Amino acid sequence: MAERNVVSNKLKLVVTYKDANNKEKNRQITFAKLKAGAEPQSLLQVAGAIAGLQADTLTKIVETTENVIEA
Repeated sequence: MAERNVVSNKLKLVVTYKDANNKEKNRQITFAKLKAGAEPQSLLQVAGAIAGLQADTLTKIVETTENVIEA
């Protein structure tokens, strides 16, 4: 029987800003070693707190989980 084992969890925040030509751009801020099984509400609160420390606008929150599948 195959098993799935979590290798890493990451939280990625996508923020929007305007460049020198007033063109809208996106950048990503990634945090590694996210606790497996973190509640979505907790992630939303943390992302909001981090976003509140900067002038750029938070546009997207992405949780990424990488797994290894073994027999």
